Amino acid sequence: MESRSGDELLRIGVFSNLSRISVRMLRHYQDNGILEPDSVDPYTGHRYYRAEQLVTAHWVVAMRDAGLPVADIAQALIHRDNPERLRELLTHQRRRIAAERERVVNLENAFDRINTYLQESPMDINVRTETLSAHTVAAIRRIIPTYSDEGALWSELSNLLPVSTAVPSPHGLGGATFYDAEFREADVDVEVWLQVEAPFVAVAPLACQVPAVDVVMATLKGGYEGLPEVTAAIGAYIAANGLETGTMSNIYRVSPAQNPDPATWVTEVCFPIHS
Repeated sequence: MESRSGDELLRIGVFSNLSRISVRMLRHYQDNGILEPDSVDPYTGHRYYRAEQLVTAHWVVAMRDAGLPVADIAQALIHRDNPERLRELLTHQRRRIAAERERVVNLENAFDRINTYLQESPMDINVRTETLSAHTVAAIRRIIPTYSDEGALWSELSNLLPVSTAVPSPHGLGGATFYDAEFREADVDVEVWLQVEAPFVAVAPLACQVPAVDVVMATLKGGYEGLPEVTAAIGAYIAANGLETGTMSNIYRVSPAQNPDPATWVTEVCFPIHS
């Protein structure tokens, strides 16, 4: 880069103080085509900036503080006269921030569960084998993004029932069956079902089933953070009795849909026994 007199320019240290960007980061931004000095002395290597470049620098600081990656900051400066492209970049960053916020909330919840586990006495868990009698259910099965997206299946089932001939039982049970042979981080195979009054003509994606099965079962009372203790007890029971079992199902005797207070929830955790 050609040298020019520094009389009308700001040396990098002064520019750093005025812009609130460290000299190290100014050099990094230069390497990425974001804030290039007006000139560089070929003998000393000193960098000089125009005063009006402080406007750009302040924009860079604002985008940096909003968490935009260097590549996006460079794109924003290239498209500074294109409001539509700028909005697209900022919207993308807002989505990243929302995802990070959700991740942090999940970490906080996990930390709270650890504290609860350390402070509370272990639950009294009664593991037993039972035969679930046959009952007619309306069911819908989907591949959903994660286990926490189960609520979307319940919404879909709720929307389909009125347009079918299925009539929910006034005091019927509801539940979920998890078909994957192992725990999955994503794309999980889940079915939700609701007990209905009588068999009905099933129209896809709604299905009519009449299940009857022997299961290993334990009752979870309270929030789902207690599920690991229940599954540990069930696992010990399965191993001690040499049982072959299928994938897990939950029967929601008192669910979040019935009462928002986790202390009132009652869930039967079941594993079907294979003969």
